[in-house]
Amino acid sequence: MSEAWNEGYFTDVGYTYGYYREINPVFQRFCLLLRGLAQPEPAEGTRHCELGFGQGVSVNIHAAANPGRYVATDFNPAHAAHARRLAAASGSEALLVDESFEQLLERDDLPQFDSISLHGIWTWVSRDNHEVIAEFARRHLKPGGIFYNSYNCFPGWSPAYPLRQLFALHDRFGVTPNGAVERVEAALKFSEALLAANPNYLKAAPQLTERLKSIATQNRHYLAHEYFNREWNCMYFTDVVDALAPAKLDWACTASPLDAVDAVNLAEPAQTFLKGVDHPILREQARDYFVNQQFRKDLYVRGAIRLSVAEQREHLLDTRFVLTQPADQVPMKVTGALGEASLQEDLYKPFIEALAADACAPKTLRRLAAGFSGMAWPVLQQIVAVLTGMGAVAPCQPESAEREARTRCRALNRHLCERARYGNEIEFLASPLTGGGISVPRFQQIFLLAREQGRKQPAEWAQFAWGMLDAQGQRILKDGKALESAEENLAELTTQAGEFAEKRLPVLKALGVV
Repeated sequence: MSEAWNEGYFTDVGYTYGYYREINPVFQRFCLLLRGLAQPEPAEGTRHCELGFGQGVSVNIHAAANPGRYVATDFNPAHAAHARRLAAASGSEALLVDESFEQLLERDDLPQFDSISLHGIWTWVSRDNHEVIAEFARRHLKPGGIFYNSYNCFPGWSPAYPLRQLFALHDRFGVTPNGAVERVEAALKFSEALLAANPNYLKAAPQLTERLKSIATQNRHYLAHEYFNREWNCMYFTDVVDALAPAKLDWACTASPLDAVDAVNLAEPAQTFLKGVDHPILREQARDYFVNQQFRKDLYVRGAIRLSVAEQREHLLDTRFVLTQPADQVPMKVTGALGEASLQEDLYKPFIEALAADACAPKTLRRLAAGFSGMAWPVLQQIVAVLTGMGAVAPCQPESAEREARTRCRALNRHLCERARYGNEIEFLASPLTGGGISVPRFQQIFLLAREQGRKQPAEWAQFAWGMLDAQGQRILKDGKALESAEENLAELTTQAGEFAEKRLPVLKALGVV
């Protein structure tokens, strides 16, 4: 295959159909606000850009669920063709092209953007492309605009970095099959055999064998794109800061709300040490050593404005929040860099129950805070950070933006539910309330399809789903085993439909997904 257009990027198989909330402008603005930084307000005239959109799931959900217009590129034409189908279904009028970053930079018809985002792109493109990306941001990001970038980083990747090199070298020089998945399998087997021969390097990195075992369980298409590209530039945080400096970008914070909660990430000595580091860039780089950071999700701003404590509090109090899962399914544990931690149930459960009141309708933090008058503000702020970081709660966009997005979200969700007839590629639907994607597995999408077609009872949804599966010769897997009889499959679907109607459907209604 010629690599004239793909610049060494692995294009033999398509990328996975993932959704990434960090690209959602609503979520990005909340992350900035949580760290005390001013956030641009959404409006009809806003413009957003995504560089390297993969299968286009995130960009299309966001284009449907947010006001304004989207421009995005992915130089794989198969990805662009798929993404355009989704855009046509929603009616978002997003401009989705299959141009390289350099070709996009050369266009003279692009607007100034309120946000430019790239997720999982930076590591897998060349240093020359890093310069093109920085120049694109310099030319096209508005003052006050948001730039999101995620990438593999040191020091966390240091011990396992040689594994990627082994994969790439075997793919380049070894005797490899023609099929993409087979090439991945061959490289994995080669690496397993090498480690089994007990090289001295294992003495310096004894965890490498377990790391390889973990990698071997992952989706082969994902592994192809993660490890088998010609370019693989793992960098330190400060190196990326330097690379983006010509675009006048100020590092603001991470797009991970849990990073704002030191108690679950840093031991006391680490917290004490970092408090003594004045420079924010040095402090953040030092923090990566304490948490052994392997993957960063960074937000930059072109001209960051810090809010006063009082301003930040008022903006947070005016923000609406909504549950993204049934209240009784929100775990009372959270995982940070220090491991798993238990949440204080007498604080968290009443807050979750307050969010679940009135059929899970969204509520401002001001309204919620009124029910916890004795709670100190830092505690309330931490509860919000933890629950949003866990994904159990989501910030909402203004009601005017929500209303403007409803029709597009409804159209996109209908299209995705129709696709669920044939497979489980995309297991997310669009929420006009949060401006982002909500996890909805395949069978639940089929239940929604049955409901939209006039079937009112869960038993009818189950029958509808079973008729669809049976016609395609498909069977449900339960506890790792296929259910063979019609009675077993229908019974399982009926149970799932009943639980969906009772637990999940009210939440999806509150989110505006249905």
